[in-house]
Amino acid sequence: MTTEYISQHLDNLRLHNSSPTTIRHRLDNLQRIQAKLGKPLVEATTDDLVAWQTALRISPSSIATYTAHIRAFYRWALLNGLIQIDPTIHLVTPKLKRRMPRPIPERDLSAALTTARYDHQLFCAFLLAGYCGLRCGEITRVSRSDVREDENGKGAYLVVHGKGGHERIIRIAPDIYAEVRLLMHRTGFLFVSKNGRAYTPNRLTQITSAHLKAIGLPYTLHTLRHRFATRLADLGADVRDVQAALGHAHLSTTTLYLASNSRRSTTSVDKLGRGFAAMAKRQSAARRSQT
Repeated sequence: MTTEYISQHLDNLRLHNSSPTTIRHRLDNLQRIQAKLGKPLVEATTDDLVAWQTALRISPSSIATYTAHIRAFYRWALLNGLIQIDPTIHLVTPKLKRRMPRPIPERDLSAALTTARYDHQLFCAFLLAGYCGLRCGEITRVSRSDVREDENGKGAYLVVHGKGGHERIIRIAPDIYAEVRLLMHRTGFLFVSKNGRAYTPNRLTQITSAHLKAIGLPYTLHTLRHRFATRLADLGADVRDVQAALGHAHLSTTTLYLASNSRRSTTSVDKLGRGFAAMAKRQSAARRSQT
């Protein structure tokens, strides 16, 4: 059920130019919570919401997501005089562990690309994730009009429609663009199902995950995005450039890819280890001289 107040709240999000995805997620979450409460949200008490949150048997990240959506609704309701007190005041936001990147190894990426050659859309989805850093939802929103070919015909630039309605421009390398270009006979979205409709992010996730599982790889499309970021770091790209390429709102998110970058520090760590060997030789010589 969708109450009048939820509809008004969504209208307010549209006025603030929130993305259709954000609005859809807000609606879905508010409807789920209202159904659990068994009453309109504006009639819920603090005790009702605490009991609802306490009864949740889902992951901490999902609890945090639900809590963020419900808090945003009640902030809006309070601001517009629909309630007198914010009933979410005693809700707890779980402390989440920082997720470390899990990039797909180069050998497994090669296997994924080789076995995806039979389906050019699938092949290009892997390329855009692994070599351009696009999220699954961003890939499904790629349209022919978003692509601007380089003046010399080598490579292109792509307007990426990111999370929260934020856009960024990323580079498509010449070799990657040569493959993506084969999809550009279409006038609309590049990634479509057999009925001509654009893939949803969930559907593309299912297709790519099923392919990876079928060839024995325990990865998702998002791990190819992780690979893109860590490889940029390997090549010495400035962290701000990596942030811009990934579309991260906060630099702290991007630095996770630098923290997990083991190859970049290998030489220094090995050099430090050789220092221990020299130290051990000196200690051994000193012991022999004492005997």
